Amino acid sequence: MLTEYLTLATAPNRARDVATAIAALPRTGPAAGIEAGFTAMIGGSINALHLLLRAGDATALDAAAQAILSVDGALQVTRQPLTPVQERNLPALAPDGAMYTNRWFHVRDAGTDAFEADTLAAWDAFEAGTDTQVVGLWKAPAQDGVTAHLLIARYADLAAWDASRFWNRGAEDQTADWVERFRRRREQMTDSSVIATTCLFGPAR
Repeated sequence: MLTEYLTLATAPNRARDVATAIAALPRTGPAAGIEAGFTAMIGGSINALHLLLRAGDATALDAAAQAILSVDGALQVTRQPLTPVQERNLPALAPDGAMYTNRWFHVRDAGTDAFEADTLAAWDAFEAGTDTQVVGLWKAPAQDGVTAHLLIARYADLAAWDASRFWNRGAEDQTADWVERFRRRREQMTDSSVIATTCLFGPAR
C-alpha cells in the first residue's frame, strides 16, 4: 500500500466547502485512494486542507490527486510520499469533533531506528494513561541526513492534548516508561512542528 500526505491550497474561505465536495466523491474509481481530510484549528492556513491518501499503486494515487484537484475551489496540491512505520488505528479517523494532531518529527538518520522503537513501544501505556488514540506513524524519504516522520493522533479536545504532554504529567508519571521513551527520543530529533486539526471526513465505511 502506497501512502501520501497532501496539502491542498483552496480558494479563500472555501476550505470546508472543498472538503465537503471531496468527501462526497464516490470512494470508487479515481477517488478510492482518499483516506481522510483535515482542516487546521491551530497552526495552519484557513485556506488549506490536509489529506491522507492510500492506494495500491502510483497510478491510483495520481488518480486520487486529480480527483481532488477537480473539485471547485481546489487550487494547488503539494504531495509528500510516505512509508508506513505503523498504521495503528485508521478507523479512529472520523468527523467526530475531536482534535487530530498532524505532527512532523525531523529525526537524524542515525537515530531513526531508536526514535521509531521508542515511539512504538510507548504507545500502549501512553494511550492507557491519557485520553489519546494514535492513528499512525509514517516517514518521508530521507533528505540531507534527516528523515521526517508524520504522526497523526486523536485527542478529545485541546485540553486532553495538553494534559497528555509528558512535561505536564504529575510527579508519579515522570518515571513511567512511556514518559522516559518520549523524553529520550527528543535526543534523536532536529526539529518538530504540529498543527491541531479537525477531521472533516475519514475512511469510507
